Amino acid sequence: MSDKVEERRISRRTIAKGAAWAVPVVPLVVATPAYASSGGGPVITVGDACKLPGNSCGNVFVKGYIFDVTISNPTDQDIYLFNEDPAGPGSYLITFTDTNPDISLFFQAAVDAITGEVIEFPYLLEAGSSLVIILNAGENGNSANVSLTGTISVPWGHTLPAGSDPDNHPPAVDGFTFPDTPPVQNPSCGVIIPPKCGK
Repeated sequence: MSDKVEERRISRRTIAKGAAWAVPVVPLVVATPAYASSGGGPVITVGDACKLPGNSCGNVFVKGYIFDVTISNPTDQDIYLFNEDPAGPGSYLITFTDTNPDISLFFQAAVDAITGEVIEFPYLLEAGSSLVIILNAGENGNSANVSLTGTISVPWGHTLPAGSDPDNHPPAVDGFTFPDTPPVQNPSCGVIIPPKCGK
């Protein structure tokens, strides 16, 4: 009777064989979530928009429109925000689209909403951090109170210089819809204006 009980026990050799098959699976299971949490990019949130008549912010902004934008890095890796095209100066990568046929928005400047300092690109956005900026979009001298619907697109990557990230990430994009764009001095303008620009 005791002999039969012994035969039913699993041998150490059988356990070892099972363990050998299981070992390669463990790194794959561990590596996949780590890659997934690192592979994402920044999140853009457009807050409000206002028109910017005349020299409302000294020599920083031009006549046109300003957008209150928050860029967050929810990933566990530092990322760089880019603007200058590697193809050459004056080729801007931060882009605006708009469906209003009377408006043609183009990037002019980015300012830190807290300090009022002009943002220099490439900008290092550390893991888990956020940046609140005011984006100025020129419009060939126009600053009428108009409706705006479109997108803001900001390129990014994990490596310098721009375009060197082997994963070739698409830009981070957020849409916006504003029924009107009140002047920056108007209390209804919801854009966070840096102290040096006044309001």
